Amino acid sequence: MPKGKKKGKYEHRRTEQPYSSDEDAGIDMTIDNCSEISGQSDLKSNHDDAENEIQEKFEEKVLELVEALNARSNAARATAFTSLRAALQRRALDGVLSAHRATLADHVARALRRGKDAERKAAAALAPLLALQIGEEGTEEFVREVRPALTTAVTDLSASLDTRTECCSSLAVLCYLMEEDLTEILEVMRIYETIFSGSYLKGDGSVKVSSALLAAGGLHAAALDGWALLLPLLSPAHALSLLKNQPPSFARLSDLLEACSLEVRMAAGTALAIAYETVTDDDGSVDNALAAHVEQILPRLTELARDSHKYRAKRDRKVQRATFRDILKFFEEGSAPCVSVRVGAETAAWESWCGGAAYGALAAALGGALQVLAPRDLRLRAALALADPLPAHHGPQAKLNKLQRHLQNNAACKARTLARNKNRDKRSAALAM
Repeated sequence: MPKGKKKGKYEHRRTEQPYSSDEDAGIDMTIDNCSEISGQSDLKSNHDDAENEIQEKFEEKVLELVEALNARSNAARATAFTSLRAALQRRALDGVLSAHRATLADHVARALRRGKDAERKAAAALAPLLALQIGEEGTEEFVREVRPALTTAVTDLSASLDTRTECCSSLAVLCYLMEEDLTEILEVMRIYETIFSGSYLKGDGSVKVSSALLAAGGLHAAALDGWALLLPLLSPAHALSLLKNQPPSFARLSDLLEACSLEVRMAAGTALAIAYETVTDDDGSVDNALAAHVEQILPRLTELARDSHKYRAKRDRKVQRATFRDILKFFEEGSAPCVSVRVGAETAAWESWCGGAAYGALAAALGGALQVLAPRDLRLRAALALADPLPAHHGPQAKLNKLQRHLQNNAACKARTLARNKNRDKRSAALAM
């Protein structure tokens, strides 16, 4: 060892690596043994296998959540409902859930009727999403069992305001997408009117103000939004007759612009715009009495669009002004806000208050499932004003069972092996020459 150099305690020892001529030549043996096409086929097959494995594990987890709905604890069942909703927002699972449609409908209906607030609220939030995911065959049966339970929960005064608010929103979306019986739709609208009528003006024309009414503002607004969502399902003539002869009249809706709750005021403005848009004929003509009433409420709409009262929160003033500027512009100029939303590979666009209200309600109820289900569900496509026929490459593919996938993968593996052997034989013959 040279003088002055000592072998230190922490000196790294040199490790000899085995010599490889292939490394010097820069040859990658893994690529040399297969063609480019077969290599791509391997990658695609591996990706498909991984995706199938992920889907299988996901389906197993969903079935575990369905089983957890049988738990004895209210809290455990509420957690299972919440987790199941989160799972259904991520992937389409109609092939798995269709076999359990009767069980799921029973679980949701029972939770809405007998559960505590947390369980009822979670079950109500799950109902519209489950109705879309459960499969075409079970939809009618599901709605027939769950809709009455939701209606009962909406009118149950012993339930919390948050639970009733969630039930209002879910019932409106369920009826909007699934209900075809006009009588049932009108009955639900009547129930909604009995709820938000609590925010009407008093008999002497003064505004009702109380802490209880402020607390119930969210419920009244949800009921008013639900009523406005279902109104365009009627024909213009029927909607006009309803507004003239049955509550709520256009004048009663206008009274809600004076409500003490910001949520109710904004919901009332949107409902007025939707009602006016619904009863307007294709040529732009509208009932004379209705047109005269619009002229009367324009000053109030202008006031709300320019509200600067300091006793209201800054955010509340900002949101109210933005909302009522669009409403005022609609009644003065006839132009509705233009909305364009990306839904998967397509774009949903509309220039109407009805379309905007429908998208807002569906997005709130379905969450991420809106992107997952829109390419495959005709009812959802119709609600979003997307093209009716599904594109061929977006259509749902036939689902293979585990044995079929196994046989398919074995056949693909055998074909790749034969192709690689042929290429090796050709290269060997060329090198021998």
